[in-house]
Amino acid sequence: MHAIRPLRELALGLGLLLLTPGVAPARELQPLMRGWEQHFSVTWDTVQRRGRLEVEGYVNNRSPYRVGNLRVLVDSLDDSGRIVDQRVSWVLGELGGDSRLYFEVPVAPAARYRVSVFSYDRVSEASLSFP
Repeated sequence: MHAIRPLRELALGLGLLLLTPGVAPARELQPLMRGWEQHFSVTWDTVQRRGRLEVEGYVNNRSPYRVGNLRVLVDSLDDSGRIVDQRVSWVLGELGGDSRLYFEVPVAPAARYRVSVFSYDRVSEASLSFP
């Protein structure tokens, strides 16, 4: 009867080990919208606000299209240009053609930052037609 207990504990331990997800390196985030640079530009700077560091700036829409659900990706880089942190943040509002929207993203201290458009949805304009 005492021999069953160590086997049960071993089986339980192996089962838990198999159920535990492996530790794998996180994948680097990339913008979901390839070619976003054709339609948008981003201007930004770092600021200290209320005791925390932020990247703030504007997404400029150079296209004739209205977009919504816009998100920016802020990469925090070390001295050698390697990504040490990434943040994805919403840019509130809809962005009409040839206009801009403000954003601010809290960040950890880093040697430098890189900001890109992570994703967006093109908003179709509804048209009303009367008989």
